Amino acid sequence: MAERISTDDYVSIVNFMGNYCWLVDEGDADGWAALWTEDGAFVGGGLNLVGHEQLKSIPRSSEQSGQLRHAMANLHCRYGETRDIVHMRLYNHVTNWSQGGAPVVMAVCEAVILRDGDSWKVKRNDVRMLRP
Repeated sequence: MAERISTDDYVSIVNFMGNYCWLVDEGDADGWAALWTEDGAFVGGGLNLVGHEQLKSIPRSSEQSGQLRHAMANLHCRYGETRDIVHMRLYNHVTNWSQGGAPVVMAVCEAVILRDGDSWKVKRNDVRMLRP
């Protein structure tokens, strides 16, 4: 059985993922891409984006509508090979507020993040989209 994740790491990851959602919703392509490793990969929903330049397209598309909002839930984390590698699973509920908060998608995310000093970087996020 994998070592239980520490409370400090869990709280740090929740904060990190909150920032992840805020930056993508506000269309901050540079800030959001900086949360990823240089070779970070977002895979799913018809996308296979690798590296900062490709990843910047996601917040840019959110910014175009200006009304998409991500709400993360059911975050579950476990350490990988070391305490500097975390495997996490979560739901990301995306709504569109230009349509009165209409559901867009429930994203089922399985991601790997790496410790980066006092924070984290996303190495890979595999996403499966559940549409209403």
